[in-house]
Amino acid sequence: MFWSNDRNIIVALEIGSCKVVCAVAELRSDGTLALLGVGEEPSGQVRKCEIVDFDTAQRCVHDALMDAEKKTDVMINEVYLAISGAHIRGTNTRVSTVVHGDNDEITEDVLKELKDMASRHALPTDHALIHDLLQHYILDDNSVTDNPIGLASKRLAADYHLVYGLATRLQTTIRCVKELSIDVKNFALSSYATAQAILPKSLKQLGAIVINCGGGVTDYIAYDRGAVVHTGVLGVGGEHLTNDIVAGLKIPYAKAEALKRLEGAVTIPDNKLDDQITIPASYNFEERKVWRESLVKIMEARQLEIFEIILHDLCQQPFWADFGGSIYLTGGASQTRGIVELAQSVFPCPVEYGQTFPFEGNQNYANRPDLTTVLGLLQYARQAELEAPPVKGWARMRQSIKRMFVNLRLM
Repeated sequence: MFWSNDRNIIVALEIGSCKVVCAVAELRSDGTLALLGVGEEPSGQVRKCEIVDFDTAQRCVHDALMDAEKKTDVMINEVYLAISGAHIRGTNTRVSTVVHGDNDEITEDVLKELKDMASRHALPTDHALIHDLLQHYILDDNSVTDNPIGLASKRLAADYHLVYGLATRLQTTIRCVKELSIDVKNFALSSYATAQAILPKSLKQLGAIVINCGGGVTDYIAYDRGAVVHTGVLGVGGEHLTNDIVAGLKIPYAKAEALKRLEGAVTIPDNKLDDQITIPASYNFEERKVWRESLVKIMEARQLEIFEIILHDLCQQPFWADFGGSIYLTGGASQTRGIVELAQSVFPCPVEYGQTFPFEGNQNYANRPDLTTVLGLLQYARQAELEAPPVKGWARMRQSIKRMFVNLRLM
């Protein structure tokens, strides 16, 4: 029997390369979240977090939603959606305006004008805006503030981090959900959602980078002085390590995936160099032995390449020279043995596993790095729900999506 609609239910949906995940939570009257359950279904025809076979992917989304409904007794009719893919880009921009009015006082209207200017920033052809994330405001004297309301200034500038992606790819992902008669209430960049599950305000202020090691992509987000300063999505992930094992050891994909999960690592102690691993026999496959060192070297090479590409990208960013924070690894592929040690050998700052905030409710999903994005998306949704009155908030959310995707004719 489904729960009644008087409960404030929030649903987070992620269409990943390896699986579709749907997390259901109740937003309680005291503002806390209680996790009710998580539906999971292996992905079909989703590569690098982008749908390549619409019907197959939609069936997987449907099955994940049904699994979540079965586990939670909640009828799902709207979701918050995680957005990812190698087509997504981020950029920083500054907008400014003259302050009009009595005594040059800065009002909410001035801030709204700046936000509108940022959201109208020229994007590459055929791209649509996903986020306009405020970094900070700048007054006449170049002083920086997070809250300029009531201050006096002739001009006011604002720095934003804009996230955008190919309109057609975004359209396909949203349509995959909407055609199941499920409303997309709002959406968030996967790495931005992930950070909400790991980083408290203090770490965002100090400086922090979250690297989400997924199956088809590795996405990352950087915070400095409390604001998002950089985002990136690399179209390489855990699935590529499996493909490398297939090519390097000449074994079937299923065997390579099982070998990676059971014995895989990206570092190896000296006393294990001479170890051999037995790959069991199965239909059309005879039992084989492989050197552990060979497996580790194959996986290490690809994972090292991923981290080096990210480091090269970070080195091009202005914030990196003075970055004093840490890097936090999460995502399903972050469970690879030795990955923190390997990352520490690449990045010139502390590296550790990202720990998700404790949550109330169903504890069967605790300590699951592969669920960090949907758990963070629930936190993102919680904040959105608390900041907006029930009726006006709904209208505002729909208007936001309409504004971002007016050219897609989705709403």
